[in-house]
Amino acid sequence: MKRRWISVVTAVVTGFAVAACGGEGDGDSSASKEARDYVALGDSYAAGLGAGNYADTECYRSTDSSYPQLWAKSRPAGTLGDVVDNTCSGAKIHTVRTSQLRELGEETGWVTLTVGGNDAGWSSTVQQCLMGNDQTCASAAQSAVAAAKVTLPADLDGLYQAIKDRAPNAKVFVLGYPHLVAEGDKVKCESLTAGHRKALNEGADNLDEIIKERVAAAGFTFVDVREAFEGHGVCSAAPWIHGVRDQLAESFHPTADGQKAYATALTAVTG
Repeated sequence: MKRRWISVVTAVVTGFAVAACGGEGDGDSSASKEARDYVALGDSYAAGLGAGNYADTECYRSTDSSYPQLWAKSRPAGTLGDVVDNTCSGAKIHTVRTSQLRELGEETGWVTLTVGGNDAGWSSTVQQCLMGNDQTCASAAQSAVAAAKVTLPADLDGLYQAIKDRAPNAKVFVLGYPHLVAEGDKVKCESLTAGHRKALNEGADNLDEIIKERVAAAGFTFVDVREAFEGHGVCSAAPWIHGVRDQLAESFHPTADGQKAYATALTAVTG
């Protein structure tokens, strides 16, 4: 089993790097009423890597189980206009800004987004935790958070402003990241010790708080999924995050049930 934990290091990197938010925007009320199109943006957590039934092997978009797909299908008839899924596994903030905003316009009424984990170097952090001891894992998580605090705020601000500029009538919802692993001394989790798991989850908390702060500054809505995933991390009795998978790219990504939890959290704030 140790070999599987070692081999998943490559998968984690692949899963996070396969490919290269929501207040109401400005605009008059008549334009807002016409804006009904929905555009989904973001990385592998938004694309549905881990949920299966993929449209391609470049972006690994789940055709029917990602939270954007689930949310769009749950909307009352006539609520949405065109639905466009531009999510892609491996996306960073720059990728979203330069490659995923093309469908945004004045007719866009809804935007969802999850991005930032790849920018924070989260794949490298998971790698260090899988391969190293408690001290190595904690140091890697702390370094990732420190770097994220320096670079992410300005990068996120730029992305959020670009979304505002291109889709002035859109309600934008930015969904965060869950805790990856179950915590507690009694949890058995292969080579991920209690110290490893604590460091990973604290790292996720710090990343979420950075994103949450910038979302608020932009006037968008942050959708916090940590509570929804509580008790469902890797090594829990009912995990909604994959551990080591035969299809290694899916490791440490939400399962189909995890994507349902995302969609449920989004529905709770969109009505």
